[in-house]
Amino acid sequence: MKKTKKYSKKQGLKHYRIKQFPRAISCLEKALKENKNDHEIYLYLGYASVFTDDLEGALKYFRRGLMVAEDNIDLLKGLAFSYLKNERIEDAINKWGEILEKKPGDRFARKAIEKLRASGNIDYFVENARPKDFFSGKLPLSEKIKPYILGLSITFGIIIICVVFYTTPLYKKAIQKFYPEVSNLNKISFPETGPVIRDDSEDALYSFSEKEIETNFMKVKKSIYKNEINDAIILLNKVMLSNASLLVKEKFEILYKFVDPPDPLSIDYNPHYYEILKEPAAFKGVYVLWTGRIANLVIDKKNVQFDLLVNYENEDTIDGIAHVIIYGTYYIENRQKVEIFGSFDGYDRESGKLLVDGIFLRDLKIQE
Repeated sequence: MKKTKKYSKKQGLKHYRIKQFPRAISCLEKALKENKNDHEIYLYLGYASVFTDDLEGALKYFRRGLMVAEDNIDLLKGLAFSYLKNERIEDAINKWGEILEKKPGDRFARKAIEKLRASGNIDYFVENARPKDFFSGKLPLSEKIKPYILGLSITFGIIIICVVFYTTPLYKKAIQKFYPEVSNLNKISFPETGPVIRDDSEDALYSFSEKEIETNFMKVKKSIYKNEINDAIILLNKVMLSNASLLVKEKFEILYKFVDPPDPLSIDYNPHYYEILKEPAAFKGVYVLWTGRIANLVIDKKNVQFDLLVNYENEDTIDGIAHVIIYGTYYIENRQKVEIFGSFDGYDRESGKLLVDGIFLRDLKIQE
């Protein structure tokens, strides 16, 4: 019986080595019946399942392997990739975060998170994700080369110690960079108990069903992961002004802390003036990148204020007026054409102007 077990595993790994994955799975399944506590068998069953596009099988094997060896980094990587291909993005991120907590220098987990954040199209990212970019999938070293491994291990061990010694601060900074969006954000979960909708909701501006509110919670987190800041802000605002319960709103309010100003060159959604005017409460805090003419300029020691005639072409063609306040020293004048990047701060009903807190101003060098 013992010989059969070793033979099945050995044959399974041999088939895996030459990429005969169905045969590898067959042999490793036999080996598994003889030894259910060998996490390595689960690992290569998971890998072989990935390479045969059996994602459900991969999930099963990686999970069962982690029940045997819960801290195994390779099993965690395999499970994270399987979650990704199953479009369970948050679960994948959670596993990569767990890997980085256990092994801060792991390049696969670190690069996976960086690529996901940089991806402009998450569906395209998932569809084109390749196993080799997320785990090594390599076989264990043969018994024949073990004598060489000792010497190599000592050499590489010294190198690794030196590398870790000099690069640890960089890794810590990288982890601190990940944590607000990955580890900490992932810990914020939708309430499992308590009311989702409040009864006295007559004054609510927006109304959602319980399912819609829970779905919106996931959408906001997904938008933050993808750096789609304006989409996240608008949905957050709508839920905070809705019939959601106080308990639920407290959870949504926490998500505001993870919203950082976007790069004006890669803003996910630039709302039009009329869109904000239609629903000013829902757009509170969104970022805008508008061009227009300066009017009613007031220059102070610490800031400048002016009315921006948004998309001004002539007196008859204008989207509207936004009152802008921006801190710093700017050499500008009335009628000058500028581009302003800032956040929408509210609507002045008396003047009919949108209020914008300026962050960045660019002179378009076109004056009349």
